[in-house]
Amino acid sequence: MAPPGALSRGVTPAIDTGPFFALARLARPAGYFTALTLYVAVGAAATIIFPPLGVVFLLPVAFAIIAVAPPLKAVPRKLVFTLLLVGALLLPLWPSYLFIKLGPTPALTPSRLVFYMVSALWAYDMTFSPLRRAQFIYAVRKSGAVAGLFFALFALGFLSLPFAEGRAVAAPEFFRQAMIWLAPFCATITYCRRQREFVALIKAATIAAVIVALIAIGEFATRQLLANALAPLVGDDAEWLRNVQALKTRDGVFRAQSTHTHPLSLGEHLSFAAPFAAAFFFSARTMRGRMIWFASLAAIVAAAIATNSRAAAIVLVLSLGAMALMLAWRALRRTSASHWRPLAGLAILACVVVSPVAVVGVAGVIAGKGGVSASNSTQSRIDQIEMALPKIMKRPIGGYGTGRAARVLGYWGRTLTLDNFYLSLALDLGLPGPLTFLAMLAAWAFAALKRSGAAHPHLGVLYLACAASAISFALDRAIISLTGNLAIVYFMMAAFAGASVTFSRRRCRNRA
Repeated sequence: MAPPGALSRGVTPAIDTGPFFALARLARPAGYFTALTLYVAVGAAATIIFPPLGVVFLLPVAFAIIAVAPPLKAVPRKLVFTLLLVGALLLPLWPSYLFIKLGPTPALTPSRLVFYMVSALWAYDMTFSPLRRAQFIYAVRKSGAVAGLFFALFALGFLSLPFAEGRAVAAPEFFRQAMIWLAPFCATITYCRRQREFVALIKAATIAAVIVALIAIGEFATRQLLANALAPLVGDDAEWLRNVQALKTRDGVFRAQSTHTHPLSLGEHLSFAAPFAAAFFFSARTMRGRMIWFASLAAIVAAAIATNSRAAAIVLVLSLGAMALMLAWRALRRTSASHWRPLAGLAILACVVVSPVAVVGVAGVIAGKGGVSASNSTQSRIDQIEMALPKIMKRPIGGYGTGRAARVLGYWGRTLTLDNFYLSLALDLGLPGPLTFLAMLAAWAFAALKRSGAAHPHLGVLYLACAASAISFALDRAIISLTGNLAIVYFMMAAFAGASVTFSRRRCRNRA
């Protein structure tokens, strides 16, 4: 009770707080705590039963954090781009068999550590920086089908998990791929926003490819693999590693593999990088620069020959030939009054005349005329297709789950692998998998050709190299299923897609 006269003096009487009001005050936080506990418990139980459901339970939490998190200053873009440059140099250069394994997590290498740091910084920006979120969304929209089909490929992998055979294998493999490919792609497309940054990243990756090529040439000259020299630093004794360290010969010819785990992987990497080295040669502004890049291109070609890989030889010739044809056609269209015009026309005519001979030669190489081992290699690929087709037709949609292809065909635990990435995708994700992958590479090649027409001539040559490299990689994937080079290709695609943000026909003066 208030004292007499308190109301007349404007004094507020004290409210009687009994047990009822104390319980009412505690009811709301107790309800929140109970609901959160049940949510976490159900999410944990569902994740134990089926791991992909963990993402479904984490998404609302992530969106809630983004909604209530106070906007903070974004991570300095120069810092992240510097890390991307380091990653572009280390990714092709660091031997994939030198790693640290921490429990069930993916193997940790310096290049992956750099991209894990970049991915963590990107996740921070997506949480606290509306500016970075807007930049990421805008970059994805501007990149069109290139990024859209990349995300569609991972969406197929996620949707295949509920129906996968052996989900205990498929789910961890999917999340491993998301960590080493999807997250760095999202970060690169966000932070690489200018064409000169795209050129810098491509140049760093190409320089790394040249160093890899020089190592391969050294291997071929000494007949010793780098993996054997680094054997004391390798702590794993798995069967695949012993296969890496074994000397590779085909019909008595030594095969170099440099920092890769197999000559086929090295050959694919070099045939993918060769058009970029050629582009830097053609766009160099000084004679010294042209000499350096010509020597770099020669080293890449020599190293591809040192792999003794039919695929590397075929794809290298086709990719460089396609680039030469595109350059000649471009010169024919743009230099109407130049003395180089007749030479460009002659180059196009020579490509047309030589093409039937090239087709016959490629068919002979594929048929295995290079020797007994080459013939057996071709036959083994045909056998794999015949074994896989009935299983693909049994599950044409959804497939058997990410990372299940080798197990489905009985190749798990052996040193052999499937020799066709499209076959692996069809078994893993169903027929939409290889179709989406091919469409993604086609979209990249088409976008590069379209962009080259509006760019400065020096920069346009680099975009032509993107188209040629996309073609070479699409061809290489038909005879190789090793995933080591996918990180490099996805990284370059992300840099290309991110640079589309500032690209405009009015900015043709943006020089490389």
